Amino acid sequence: MTEKTYKFGKSSLTLRFGDITKTDTQVIVSSDDYYLSMGGGVSASILNAGGNEIALDAAKKVPAQLGDVVITTAGRLQSQFVFHAITIGKIIAKTEPKEIVKSATIKCLDLLHSLSLNSISFPAIGAGAAGFSYEEVAVEMAETISEYLSNSNLEIEVIIYLFDRYGRMQPTDYITFFEAFASKSPRIAEKEIKKVERTKTFSIKSGVADTEQEIQAKRLHNLRKLLGSLEDQRYSLEEKLVEYLGANDTDAYNKVKEKLRENEELRLGRLKELKDLTDLSVGTNQKTVIIKTNPSVFLSSTYVDLVEHRKLLIDQISRRKMIFIGMEHFGADPNNHPPASKIIAEVNGADIYVGVFGVRYGSIDPATGISMTELEFQQAKTSNKKMLLYLIKDTANVKVSDIERDPIGKEKLEKLKTEIKAMKTIYFFDTAEDLARQLYEDLSKIQ
Repeated sequence: MTEKTYKFGKSSLTLRFGDITKTDTQVIVSSDDYYLSMGGGVSASILNAGGNEIALDAAKKVPAQLGDVVITTAGRLQSQFVFHAITIGKIIAKTEPKEIVKSATIKCLDLLHSLSLNSISFPAIGAGAAGFSYEEVAVEMAETISEYLSNSNLEIEVIIYLFDRYGRMQPTDYITFFEAFASKSPRIAEKEIKKVERTKTFSIKSGVADTEQEIQAKRLHNLRKLLGSLEDQRYSLEEKLVEYLGANDTDAYNKVKEKLRENEELRLGRLKELKDLTDLSVGTNQKTVIIKTNPSVFLSSTYVDLVEHRKLLIDQISRRKMIFIGMEHFGADPNNHPPASKIIAEVNGADIYVGVFGVRYGSIDPATGISMTELEFQQAKTSNKKMLLYLIKDTANVKVSDIERDPIGKEKLEKLKTEIKAMKTIYFFDTAEDLARQLYEDLSKIQ
């Protein structure tokens, strides 16, 4: 047990042991000095995970005053904004650290409401500079937040993250903390809710087709999301470029510089797509219809874990008299990845996108920061392709050696699968033969 949740009307408060930079709430709160130096503790962790764009944005808004809350971009973090609570600064009058923590917490919640947002993650504000222990800060913040939520009709998700910076805590220590918290805040403890694990089931869904306006909105959203990934990778590549420049590593510097050039070309291409799409949304609704005798199918998947699956799927595409497009056309070695720009062009040129997702994320492309398989999926969404999506069952027999082992790859794969499960059409397959049969049937529905 590493967290507990408490319910206040429509809102919830969660106390969680973990890394706040991994949160997916709309806002992440940082505790910092009045120059927003982000030089230590939680603020340094947020800067490291979110990138220098946070610090560059913050530099425009200093100096701030003790007790202020400054809003900046969240950079590469999943959140939309960082709220910087100023807990270190010039004290004009005698101010108790406890009051600063309470005031900053309330200001953050007020700003959340003002921006029409509904989820926020706090660290233990002032735990270092204010001289409070994590437990004392948690109690003070929880009391403040619970009172705020109890007097509000809003629906807000609030998380307080407590981080074991020394790595000394065991699972039993978490239980001890929550028991101590309950004894200090019995009124809050009464609001505890028990989480019930629910098993989600996914199947092919049917319903009313999206309107042209909805399709356009989704395309814009997906294109901006892809641009965001490219922008994140741009900052990452620039940081590496500076590192290699300082180390006088010419070979590494030139390789990264080439990837940065490719990243720029991709971003400019996507920006043009965004402009064209935006112009189209305010222009006419006229379309040019191109009829093809034989539809083309782009088959997207990782290779190592799905090599036998791909062979059967290519056969099924041929049986349907369709044109196959896939990695096999990009070179003799499937692991010799083509440039991301070629992948995007191939997806754009296909009539149908077939995405098969197994137990690997795939090699991460240095220019984009995502795997080729995810890039293909994101581009298919952006260009509004007809899509057929297939996910391997958790109970399917797979080789242990095929399973993704890289921690970053595993995290990205789970995030990608979560996104895919939210799509309209999904089929969960068990074996290669099961998948092939289903694809043959599905292709007949979208010819």
